Amino acid sequence: MSGKIVKVSGPLVVAEGLSDANIADVVRVGKERLIGEILTMTGDSASIQVYEETSGLGPGAA
Repeated sequence: MSGKIVKVSGPLVVAEGLSDANIADVVRVGKERLIGEILTMTGDSASIQVYEETSGLGPGAA
């Protein structure tokens, strides 16, 4: 599964294009493949708690 980051706020990342994802899925985020967990889903949009430093992430990243 792959999506696109639309917002980063500290360790919380919002991504779109994740229609096949589920709450509590463990995912990799960004080029750095940071480990995160999906907290909420709304349509194909997911709120992801990232467990590593997110300073290099920004909107538009895959």
